[in-house]
Amino acid sequence: MVTANADDAARMTDALAEAVPQSVRTYLDRVQHILDQVALREDGDDLLAIKLAPDMFDTGFNFAIAIQFAARALCPPARMDVPEIPDTFTCATLRVFQRVVADLIAPIRASDLRHEVTHVAGEAKLTQDPASYVMLFALPNMIFHLSLAYAGLRHGGMQIGKADFDGLHVY
Repeated sequence: MVTANADDAARMTDALAEAVPQSVRTYLDRVQHILDQVALREDGDDLLAIKLAPDMFDTGFNFAIAIQFAARALCPPARMDVPEIPDTFTCATLRVFQRVVADLIAPIRASDLRHEVTHVAGEAKLTQDPASYVMLFALPNMIFHLSLAYAGLRHGGMQIGKADFDGLHVY
């Protein structure tokens, strides 16, 4: 039987902690990948206007929320400001917004995520430690809105798949 020593446990803990901001950056990179594909289409901006149901946000706004959630995930626990969502949701404005957020969060490391975050989730006012805030609130919300944007594009006939969404699968 192999047993881990304290140094192994510390390395594992450090690696898991660093996986938190890396997960946020990875999904933000997937947004860029998908928006790059949308930009190649003549009907790309039209696809961003698709709603899956009349009372839901359109695909472009879901992309904008997903992008902003990357900043919302990492900036508040690092005591940094979160950029505002752009006023319009064209492929061009979303790609610029994605780049701004990617540049903003690029230097953030797990060790920067030290502060509790008080925020609103729907009508609930919450205060969460950094790990709970990122892993139980912000990252799931980012993936939720990215999923809805993906579903809107698929509904509009765009041929994208799981490999585009996660960057890992190959078909």
